[in-house]
Parts: sequence; C-alpha cells; structure tokens
Amino acid sequence: MNELNSLRAFVKVVEVGSFAEAARQMGTSKSVVTKRVNQLEEHLELELLQRSTRRLSITDTGSALYERCVRILAELDEAKSEVSSVEWGLSGTFRVSCISSFTAAYLARDLCEFQMEHPNLQIELQQQDRICDPVQEGLDVCLQPTAPPSKVVEAVDLLPLRRMVVATPSYLSRHGEPRHPEALAAHRFAHNSHVHPTYAIDFHDGRDTIRAPFTPIMLTNTVWQLRAAVLWGDCMAMMPAFFIEKELVAGELVPVLPSLRIKSVNLSAYFRKAPFVPMKIRIFLNFLRQRYGDFPPWEQRLIEAKPELSGVLGPRKTKEDIVGERR
Repeated sequence: MNELNSLRAFVKVVEVGSFAEAARQMGTSKSVVTKRVNQLEEHLELELLQRSTRRLSITDTGSALYERCVRILAELDEAKSEVSSVEWGLSGTFRVSCISSFTAAYLARDLCEFQMEHPNLQIELQQQDRICDPVQEGLDVCLQPTAPPSKVVEAVDLLPLRRMVVATPSYLSRHGEPRHPEALAAHRFAHNSHVHPTYAIDFHDGRDTIRAPFTPIMLTNTVWQLRAAVLWGDCMAMMPAFFIEKELVAGELVPVLPSLRIKSVNLSAYFRKAPFVPMKIRIFLNFLRQRYGDFPPWEQRLIEAKPELSGVLGPRKTKEDIVGERR
C-alpha cells in the first residue's frame, strides 16, 4: 500500500462525498480510489467511511483522521511548493474559475501575463455564470462575488465591484428621471436574479440605507443580457461599473440617482481551507491585489472622464478627505 496515496484518496472522497467524483478529480478510476481507501481501512483496522447504495458518510474515527490528514497533506504540499518555487518558480497545474463578465473584461488578459511570469505553470480557466465550489469541483481558486455553501472553503476579498443603476438618455426622456429611490418602483427593470435574488436595491446616502423595491420585466443570470436590454432603450438595470465603462464614457448609458451609492459587493477568491495557503494561490492573489486594489483602474478612468460619478465610485470619502478638499 502506498500510504500517502491512500490518505489523499480518503481526504478527497470525504471532501467531495463521492468515490466517482474523487476519482474524476484525481485523474484515475473509481476502482483505484475505492481500493486505496479500502487498503487504508484494512491497514488501520478501522472503519473510516460507511457506505450504502444511497449514501456515503464518515465515521467519528474517520472524521478525526480526516482533520489530521488535511493538516499533514497541506504542510507536505506547502513544503514541496516552496522548495520547487525557490528552485524553478511556480509549476504544475493551476485551476481557476471566474465569473464570465470579469473574465472577458480583465482576467483573461491577466492570466496570460501571470503565465508569462511563471512559464512552468499550466493554467486551466473555467468561465462561469454560477457559484462554483473549489473543493467539490477540483479547482484551486474560484473568483466570484458569492460564497459557495461549503464549510471547508476560505475567502479573501480581492477588489470591489461597485455597481450603479443606469439607463439610456432616450429611456429617461420618455419615462422621466427618478429623483429618489422610491421612484424606481414605477420604472421598468432588467435584473440579474442569480447574483442579486431580491427585487430591491439598497442605496446609501452616507448615513442611512434606503431600500428601493422594483418589479423586473426581464430576469437573467448574465450581465450581457442586462446590458443588451438597457441599450435597447426600454428599461434600466443595476450593473457593475467595469462592465459598462465604454458606454458610460460615450454617454450611451447614464447613471440614475448618481448621488447615492449602492451597497458594494466584492470579487472574492474562494479556495480550500487548509493550515497553509498554497504558494501558487498566494502569489496569484497578490498579483491581482497589486493590479486592482480598492480603487480599480476603470473607476479611476470613469471619474476622470465623468467627475459626477465620484459620488458612486471610488473609495468612500472620509470627513478628513472632505475637509482637505475644501482647504
């Protein structure tokens, strides 16, 4: 028995809850994974997993072993990664998923540059319009605004995805421009119910939160459809600023209620919880943080082109900032 392979197989089966899925992620057959776990149980003379035709569950003994194995394997992988990185740079396979809108706008290019900096690293990208679970799907890191339900996942916030409600000038000329959040209830909306399941927007005036309900005429899970619907000129929608930068600068879209901020969401990195974050993940996250930060370049360009957008974009100004500007 290769004890290390058996321990890895056991940990993977526990994490994904299936011998078949564990085999898929490990690049081997279900029979091999089953054999490794069986050998481990025989070697320890303990039952680690309870199998039935409908369900796979972990025993108390198996749970205790799993917790120790996770720490041991994480330390081993970290040691191997550090030694390899010092000698050769990052190597192996790096599996990433990201929401499709940010992938198309920025991440696809970022990954090309990151791979050039680490030429021995093989990058696999999955573009998604759903919430991914890095543990269940065998990914190193998932970049998305919403957490997966898994309890064995950690999160790191990378950058803000500040949003605004926008419409075309022609729509506002026909239907009128809302002067307060409550007026949105009378307007036509396209809405991404996948990212934001409630039919209401929380605005902030600097002191209070104002909830503005609306009734959508179109629901979708992709921001491309939102942009198409708004540009068609028959509705408004809430969208992230990075995705509509060109349309805002060109005047094809204009902000609605530009003096009020919408509650911000973050693009966050989700990865398997472990005592040590693998070096390739740490280096990649630092790469993205240095590139974007809390005041991403698209917001800087938008505020430079449209100073009136400083009310809804950029880091929120403190009292000290305001006093300094007045001086």
